[in-house]
Amino acid sequence: MIRLLIADDEKIIRETLNTIIDWTSMNIEVVALCKNGLEAYDAILDLYPDIVLTDIRMPKLSGLELIHKITQNYDNIQFIILSGYSDFSYAKEAMGYGIRHYITKPCNENEIIHSVNDAIKEHYHELYLNGLNAGLTTGLFLGENIMSDLLLHLLSSYQEINSTLSMYETYLDFFHTPYQLCYIYFLEEYLVTTCIEKIQMALKQNRIHASSDFIYVKNTLLFFFIDSKMEYHDFDNSMHLIEFSNQNVSCSYKRTSFPDLQLLLTTVEGQVKRYETIYLYIGKKAITICNYDNLFQKVLELGNSLTKNVDRTAHHYKLQELKTILVSVKDIELLRSLVNILLLKSVQTSTIYTTSDITEFMLFIGSITSNKEICSFIFDKIDKIFSYPITLDTHKYKPFIQDILNYTREHISIPELTLKWIVENHLYMNVDYVSRQFVLQTGIKFSDYLNQLRVEKAKQLLINKDTEKIYQVAEQVGCGNNPQYFSHLFKKYTKMTPKDYIRKMK
Repeated sequence: MIRLLIADDEKIIRETLNTIIDWTSMNIEVVALCKNGLEAYDAILDLYPDIVLTDIRMPKLSGLELIHKITQNYDNIQFIILSGYSDFSYAKEAMGYGIRHYITKPCNENEIIHSVNDAIKEHYHELYLNGLNAGLTTGLFLGENIMSDLLLHLLSSYQEINSTLSMYETYLDFFHTPYQLCYIYFLEEYLVTTCIEKIQMALKQNRIHASSDFIYVKNTLLFFFIDSKMEYHDFDNSMHLIEFSNQNVSCSYKRTSFPDLQLLLTTVEGQVKRYETIYLYIGKKAITICNYDNLFQKVLELGNSLTKNVDRTAHHYKLQELKTILVSVKDIELLRSLVNILLLKSVQTSTIYTTSDITEFMLFIGSITSNKEICSFIFDKIDKIFSYPITLDTHKYKPFIQDILNYTREHISIPELTLKWIVENHLYMNVDYVSRQFVLQTGIKFSDYLNQLRVEKAKQLLINKDTEKIYQVAEQVGCGNNPQYFSHLFKKYTKMTPKDYIRKMK
């Protein structure tokens, strides 16, 4: 779902914009209504909207100042300027920041809808280009491997689906992102690999970034991808043209939309798990899924029991049993999935390793090509994760939240520091999940924590600085070369300007 933020200093305008258009029918969520530029800036840091609809003239930070500040550090936020000032100089300055949409008040509902739809297309186009450029980066590589693990686990298990999905919520968004599910019917098994090659070529030609996973069952091939709200006519035509001269029956194609990944996977599970054999293609490699449920269940049960304080002898035997199971697995993809499940379980409980450590382990396991190497690597980690006696977590926060707090304190001088940036470039987790957990565990939004931290550090620095050097303090606390923004921020939290604070301390 596209996330929209509305910023306007006139209450009636921002509330009318929120209610006059049926945003939900456009698959848009209005995440915030902001009354000034400073409030909008903080909201962007916390809520990472895809589109910002903003007025030009607002107190504290104008719309153009907001755009300038955001576009310096953050990519792929689409801005739409809404203003009663039709002076071309505003539009010219906005175009200098790459802004393509400038709506002059008064305007009608259709003008806004048209601009928002154009911004949505540009948003998904940027996502596609970024996906191409980042195809080998850590986050994308990890995300695709997690999806493969999830599908293998889901298709191999009789466990209730929500219980299975909850294990992967840390890394995948199941509730807010729409998907497209595609079917190729009447496809004979010996032609599956050739058909996958044709599909991947069509995906590339139509600039659609899809997972490398395909499911084949009973002469039907399934695959899915994130819905970018683009026109799929050309891609659909390519799929309808797929045929093989040595088949007696022609293939048939169908595409279905889903509002979220959870509903899609629930549908797929119900359709394919009625058959005895399922093939999961990861790239071009086929994994035959018969009944791995007992194996997954046993590994999970052993992992759960090893996190509890039990008899030392029993703990030792359970740990050995777990290792014996892993050594016995012949299929390397299945072994990776089982090992990754153990690591995913440890994200919430381990006091030995941080979330970043666990992520690095999973990436390394994805690069190993030998079962023996995987076992050798993971056994050392299992001994530490499930060491006896179990050391209970004495920290106030979950490990990944503590990691965020520590990272923020260490990098406070970086202007572009946001929760979204930390999550995507340091933790490689699901942003929505981490954002919710941060508020639940700390009691405040990340932008408030970041701003308070910056102000507290600024207080320490200001006591030892001359009033003429305030810009240096602004740089050291992450406000860049913008002393005006720093002053607004400082006054918001202390009720006094930096100069007043210096005088008071003296």
